Amino acid sequence: MTEGSQPVAGEQASGAPLVSRAALLRGVRQKVDIVGIDVEQPRRGEVLVRMGATGVCQSDLSIYEGRLPNPLPMVLGHEGAGSVVAVGDGVTSVSPGDHVVLSWLAQCGHCYYCLAGQPSVCETANDAMLRGTLLDGTTRYSLDGSTVYHMAGLGTFSELCVVPEGAAVKVPQEIGFAQAALLGCSVLTGFGAAVNTGGVRPGESVAVIGCGGVGLNAVQGAKLSGASEIVAVDLHPERLELARQLGATYAVTPHDMLVKQIRGLTQGRGVDVAIEAAGRQESIRDALRMTRKGGRIVLVGAGPEEVRLNVSAFNGIVLTEKVIRGSFYGSSWAARDVERLTKLYASNQLKLAELVSQTFAFEELNDALSYCADERGARAVILFEDGGAA
Repeated sequence: MTEGSQPVAGEQASGAPLVSRAALLRGVRQKVDIVGIDVEQPRRGEVLVRMGATGVCQSDLSIYEGRLPNPLPMVLGHEGAGSVVAVGDGVTSVSPGDHVVLSWLAQCGHCYYCLAGQPSVCETANDAMLRGTLLDGTTRYSLDGSTVYHMAGLGTFSELCVVPEGAAVKVPQEIGFAQAALLGCSVLTGFGAAVNTGGVRPGESVAVIGCGGVGLNAVQGAKLSGASEIVAVDLHPERLELARQLGATYAVTPHDMLVKQIRGLTQGRGVDVAIEAAGRQESIRDALRMTRKGGRIVLVGAGPEEVRLNVSAFNGIVLTEKVIRGSFYGSSWAARDVERLTKLYASNQLKLAELVSQTFAFEELNDALSYCADERGARAVILFEDGGAA
């Protein structure tokens, strides 16, 4: 931070732009540079957050590699936690000093979908996320007078981040930033895929294909829902071992006879619920085949455009009465579900620390991206200067 760039806490923010170090992606597959950018003070209904920690997700890599088209230059990052520094006019849910988890879907609460009980497809938040802006269609980041975009309406790879009030969810200060950050994406998405979208019930059997950050939390969600059998499927032994620690009863690597093996574990019928968290053509195919008649298939993996469903409408769906559902952000309502998850964590039912496989300093961000690209561990987390605070 440059001298004089520290914001002043208060009920309402005002004044000149601030300076923040941020990781800037200027072009597809270009090295992410840490540079000083200008950050506007929060406007009405917005919150200024000093980041404590941010996770590195496959979605960050998808933008980096151009698989998820986004406007550039952009500050990457969409899974984070930090402390509120200042608030704009009209903000009532958080105050300076509060610790918050950031939601990359700032659900408005009043559009058609929010009122219909489907806030995960909030039309206001989704439009902003795709534009790389805040809800009003503008950004708070700039460099030399030119626009810099926010990944998923956040851009958490920055020391300072301005977000809509609805994207800042207060959490107890006892939760360390590294653990709290995960609640904003991988935990909400994976847990919600099992609990909200999949509706896993006590005694059911569940298969989770792809045990990265999202899949591992689907395992946790299935366990906490009372699933009797949970089959974790992944290429990497370390992830399978972690899946066992989080509640999986079986851990298997993909192979040509995978569907037959999983059917064999479920009296030949197939699982009640299959959750596909890898976003790969072959794993979607297997998820469809390993699910019993009348079962549910939940697709949560963020695959590229060419990954498609390929199933006979009559023989594959009508005759079997299988249900295929997409799960965006775990079909979650962030304000409600983050509170629920923090209570589960406080009662030692939800594991968070175990999901932090490796931590990196902010200056090591490119190393963290490489770690994620190698599909190692559950989650790489970047710690900012006060990222170890609790």
